[in-house]
Amino acid sequence: MKYAMPVHPKVLEQDFETTVDLNSITDMYLALKDKSLSDLDDDTLNRIGKYLEKAWLEVNSRLGVNLRDREKLYPLFFELNRIFGGKKKAKAAYRGVRLSSALDSNAISKTYPNSINEPDVLEHLESLAYGLRSWTKKESLAEHWANSPYRYTEKDMIVFQIEKPDLVIEDGYVSEYFWENHKLSFLDPGELVLYIKNPKILSIVPSDEEERLYYVKIKDMG
Repeated sequence: MKYAMPVHPKVLEQDFETTVDLNSITDMYLALKDKSLSDLDDDTLNRIGKYLEKAWLEVNSRLGVNLRDREKLYPLFFELNRIFGGKKKAKAAYRGVRLSSALDSNAISKTYPNSINEPDVLEHLESLAYGLRSWTKKESLAEHWANSPYRYTEKDMIVFQIEKPDLVIEDGYVSEYFWENHKLSFLDPGELVLYIKNPKILSIVPSDEEERLYYVKIKDMG
């Protein structure tokens, strides 16, 4: 079986440096492991919520945990999802991104309709789909993030699509609890966090309405 590469080294070269303490993750994980909500005190949950707000919420502003370190948050998200009774699977999930300027930011528009047969294009897309990343339940929201009117771009825009993915954590009860009790928010409305370990690109289809916007269906081969 072919295994997809993780985040491309050239993309990592342009990444920011992590701005939070990664050494504290183990202690926070152990505070959650095998616990129910009734076992946890407010101070513990407040500390974890504040940490995740700093580590996750502003990664698009180059703050928090960088691409190289992001998977280290997996245990915290997983345990919180378990404690708050989050779903383990979604019907579908979507992620809006743009091709990286560290590689070729117009790799699809230059090669379509043969893009699906181009190894460099597939490697680029696999790198963007791989890892612990923010997804959403709503395809329209993913389209917005790929083609935000506030962030005009000439790069190729991508909406990843995946069916029945495993969830690490979902917005819902966990977000409601932290906001109501601690006024903390580390997940956006409708956000899903997935950990894609081995993405396979199944199809690449251009938008009928938007130039340089492509819908890329993937499957996680595990």
